[in-house]
This record gives sequence, structure tokens and C-alpha cells, in this order.
Amino acid sequence: MEEQAKKQERSFELRSEKVRSIVGQIPSALIRYGITAIGAVLLCLLAVAYFLPYKQVYSGTATIHKTATTPTDSTNITILLKFENKRPGNTKGQMICLQSPYGTFAGQIRDLSPVRDTLERQKAICRFKATEIKSVENQTVDFQIVRSSGNLLQKMLGNIGL
Repeated sequence: MEEQAKKQERSFELRSEKVRSIVGQIPSALIRYGITAIGAVLLCLLAVAYFLPYKQVYSGTATIHKTATTPTDSTNITILLKFENKRPGNTKGQMICLQSPYGTFAGQIRDLSPVRDTLERQKAICRFKATEIKSVENQTVDFQIVRSSGNLLQKMLGNIGL
């Protein structure tokens, strides 16, 4: 124990006069408050990233061919989805919004086929209100699937690999 203290004291003695004066000096108030301010800003950024939800948006075009006429409020129909850039992994239970000139219709995806046809479309079984989906029968409209998966901080830390 004493040997380590002597070695540390000896290494301090070997330094120049300028180094000893800097090491023995208390940092100025500007430096201390600057470090505190940087730490506070980083803490605020982490808090914001924690509370911001991370949403993935998938969009493209949906082709609705034939809708079944049923006496119930909602109906399951098969539509063809062509995604623009990225495709979602698990979509069961996700909400899908169809945007047409007649308005926006919300539905729920029941199943999405992994198989794509020659036009890069995938079959999806979706549940919509029968009265709403009837107005876009035999049309191609835009769609959007918004999937929330945790918060922004989790996504950033997941990409780093921590």
C-alpha cells in the first residue's frame, strides 16, 4: 500500500512545473458549468428518446376486386397489396387504412401471404366495414399500415447492438 503511494507521488514529481500546476488547479466555473450543461442536455435528449414512440409506416397500393355482400356489419375480403419500399414481418392484427377519393377506411389485417405474384403484390385477408369497402370495389387505392414498436431509445440501442 505504501509502495503504491510512493510510486504515485514519485510519478507526480517527475512531471514538469506546468503539468503540476494544471493538475493541482480546480477547474474554472465556466468549465464546470459547461460540463454540467452538456450532461443536462444529453439527459434531456435521452428522456425525449425514451418517451417518443417508434412507428414504422408501410405504404403502397391496394387492389380491391370483388367484395362479398353479407348482412353483417363487417366482412373479410381478399385484397392485393403492393408495398413501396419495405415489407412488414408480422402483420396479423395490424390496422390498415385505405385512402380513396371517397374517404379513408380503416380495417384490420387477418393474414398476409408471404408469396408475391409477378406484379410484386401479396394477397391479404382483411376485415372492413361492408358499407365502406363497397365504395372502392374494383379499384386500386393507396394504403398505409402504421406499426408501433416500442420507443425511439429502444430502437437506437437495438441498432447499436447493446
